[in-house]
Amino acid sequence: MKDSESEVSTTVAQIQAVIKALEKDKDEDKAAQRAAKLSELLDKVSGLDGDSDKNRNASAELQKCAVNLWNIAVAKRAGGHLSSDLNARVRHLACQLAFKVSPLEGSEVVLKRRVMMASKTGRAWLDCSNPSMADNSLSLASECLEKLTKNVLLAVADGKLSEDDKEKQKTEIEKDMFKVFCYQAESAVAQEQHDVAMRLAQRCKEMLARLPKETTFLAMLCYNFGVETYQKQKYEEAVAWLRESFELGKGHGQPATSSKNQARTLRLLASAYLEWDSKQHWQKALNAVGLANSEHSHPAGLHLKVHILLVSDTVEDSRLVAAVTDCLHHPELTVELALNTIKLLVEHKRTQLVLDGVKQLTQQFQASPELGKVHLLHLRILLDNRQLQGAKALVEDCITGHNTTQPLDTTTRKRFHLLLWEQAAQAYEANDHEEALRWYDYSRNLFSSSDRQDNNMAKLERNRSACYLHLKQYDKALEAARQAETCDPTSPHTQYALFKIALLQGNSDAAIEAIERMGTADEKGEEDSTVEGLVCLAAQLAFEESNRDVAIRALERLVQHSHNIQQVLTAIRCLTRLRLTFSASSDGQRSSNDIILSYLEKAHSKLQELKETKEDGVVNEATWFMKIAWNLGLKCGDDSNMMHQFFDMCFKFSSLCPEDMANLVRKKTCALMAAAACLQSARNASDPDEKMKMLKKAILHVDTCRETCREISNSKITDTDCSGDSTPLLLCLYEFEAKAQLGEPDLALLVDRVMGMPQADAKTLETMAALAQEAPAALPTISVKALKEAIKRHLQTPNTDFTKCSKAFHSLIQLVLNKGSNSDPSSKEEAWGYYKEAMDIIDNKSQGSYPEMEILWLMTKAWNCGIHLLSAGHYVDAEHWCGMSMKLLKHLSSLRTHYDTQMTAVYGEVLAKIEAQKVRSNKEE
Repeated sequence: MKDSESEVSTTVAQIQAVIKALEKDKDEDKAAQRAAKLSELLDKVSGLDGDSDKNRNASAELQKCAVNLWNIAVAKRAGGHLSSDLNARVRHLACQLAFKVSPLEGSEVVLKRRVMMASKTGRAWLDCSNPSMADNSLSLASECLEKLTKNVLLAVADGKLSEDDKEKQKTEIEKDMFKVFCYQAESAVAQEQHDVAMRLAQRCKEMLARLPKETTFLAMLCYNFGVETYQKQKYEEAVAWLRESFELGKGHGQPATSSKNQARTLRLLASAYLEWDSKQHWQKALNAVGLANSEHSHPAGLHLKVHILLVSDTVEDSRLVAAVTDCLHHPELTVELALNTIKLLVEHKRTQLVLDGVKQLTQQFQASPELGKVHLLHLRILLDNRQLQGAKALVEDCITGHNTTQPLDTTTRKRFHLLLWEQAAQAYEANDHEEALRWYDYSRNLFSSSDRQDNNMAKLERNRSACYLHLKQYDKALEAARQAETCDPTSPHTQYALFKIALLQGNSDAAIEAIERMGTADEKGEEDSTVEGLVCLAAQLAFEESNRDVAIRALERLVQHSHNIQQVLTAIRCLTRLRLTFSASSDGQRSSNDIILSYLEKAHSKLQELKETKEDGVVNEATWFMKIAWNLGLKCGDDSNMMHQFFDMCFKFSSLCPEDMANLVRKKTCALMAAAACLQSARNASDPDEKMKMLKKAILHVDTCRETCREISNSKITDTDCSGDSTPLLLCLYEFEAKAQLGEPDLALLVDRVMGMPQADAKTLETMAALAQEAPAALPTISVKALKEAIKRHLQTPNTDFTKCSKAFHSLIQLVLNKGSNSDPSSKEEAWGYYKEAMDIIDNKSQGSYPEMEILWLMTKAWNCGIHLLSAGHYVDAEHWCGMSMKLLKHLSSLRTHYDTQMTAVYGEVLAKIEAQKVRSNKEE
């Protein structure tokens, strides 16, 4: 027990410390933290019902804490340091402290303090929209009041109170009880417990006999409940509360509420009946508003009466006319309410009443600054009823008044513009451009000089320009567009208007200039989509007018500035078609190809962006551009540089397509064609640097093509590879030529690779041999190797072409003979071997098919070798070569007679010299 009492004392001390700290806090967040801590400590307080001294002391301390905390809450709330929610929480904590000790025991002072604290805490919870918490506090207050009432009755029974004191105390208790019931009713309404709230209101009403001064308050409370339920569209409940408020307002003998307030209640009651069910309750609504108007005549009541009469189908027109007259002639009628009344009549199609009413209002508010609002509604009514002449006359009067003595306010003027533009738009859509222009001119006359730089003025002038354009009044259209440009110089819409005029007048330069200015609008804050849309329209209009140059410039501007990738691609396709259609223009074929190439490069860039976004359409677009690049590459036969660029672009586009077999083959072919075009460009290049550049590009394309071939071979799609076609062979040939021209050292490896290819023919090897002889390579060894292999392959063919074979021997022998000296026998040994091979072919294989001119060349070359060796004293070697020549002579036919006699004689001399040389040699021995 002692431990428990000790814990209570500690907790009480902590509570005191927290309250003291809370008093000093000026920061609401810190105050909220203190309140949370205090709530935790209160949960620990228990066991104070005993009669021990410590318990009594703790109870007393807690009562002091409750009072201190309450006073702190009051002070901080008054000083604006507590929000509504925190104010309710702190008061709730103070109330809890006050009720901690024997909740329903204690002196009369304690009970009254608890009533005050609990009821005001309930009020605080209501103020922060927490009715459920309010109910808890108000229940505590109600219990305390019941206890006080019992105490009073006991005191009277014991003779401790006189009759006067008894009545006085009962009155005080009933006042508090009345307040608690009102708060509880308010909480019930907030929780939509209307039956509970009505019972509580009835209990309050029963107390009014002893508390007559509270009648006005209760009437106002019921009125507020009526307003709240009306706003929540709970019309049946609203009717009940408003009727209760009205009955309470009557008072007993003397009105508790002023006539003005009673009329206000009745008007809201009539509105509630109307909203609840206008067909069923219109008569009740009419009765209520009639009573309101008799209590206190007000334009709102008369307006409501007109509304109710319009709802009913059985009311005579005379009653309605009288109600409208009463309303519109009321001295307190405002322009706004008057206009609302006219709008009601318009809504129910009472045309004559509307027209008469608006005329009445025009006279009634002639001197009012709000007369423009009346004119505005009048104009709308005339337009809706298609009384156009009357509408035009009214507008003209308004313009005159505005520009003289009765200027329209800004808001009303804007609404006038909207009406006039709406009417103009209707006429424009109906192709009545003169009528549209007339309405736009009315609007123009309402603009003041200070509005001339207004964007709306620019729009107006553009609209006028469009009307003039349809009327083919080009000068006036241009004037209006120029005026729009003055008002808003950066508007792309204005530039589009100028473009359209220039195009229709056939002024292409001016049209293109307008497109250029249109495209700069996005740099000055205009929406990109707006500019792009207008440029698209410009291109379309140029197409319709068959103006190719303007259409191209519009599309190019779109490509340059649009952020819509698909739109850019579409524009590039159109541009490409246009350039292809007019490729033979004054620009020239080369220039046209350059331009188309730039389009393709832009398209490829945009397609890469599109692919990164993973949007659809990339493959279809890439395929289209790939076909264009391919076809253009094929057409550039005379321009190898351009051919190379188109096939390179074709390869890039194909790389954006799926890696299926068909596309891989396309990529391989594109790379191969690009390599071939690069080599041709290198052959044609006069600038050494350009030549080197193209040769290196050719090697890159060869590597790319070779890699694609590997992809095809490794593909799981099909077993087909590149081994069955000529691509690998061509790649080696292209690489050989490029590297030979670049002077690279690994040419022998390429020859070996070609020699290992079964599809390599003799022609390829002959080509490689010729390339190896050219500068800067000049590699005769490689040429010899290639030519030997070429001859071999010639001879391996079933039907050997000896003409081609003879040319290979020709090249081989010429190449070998050129390496050595004419007077050195050893340098001719290699050539002698090739002669023997050739002789064998001529004797045994050619069957007379070896070309006679090639035999003649071999014969002549051998004879010359023999003569040169003879001159150098090499008689034996000379005899060999001359003998070979004589053998070849025998294979000549028609040409033999020209050489036979002379060569036979000379050959005899050669043999004689050789014999003489032998004799001398023997003598010397």
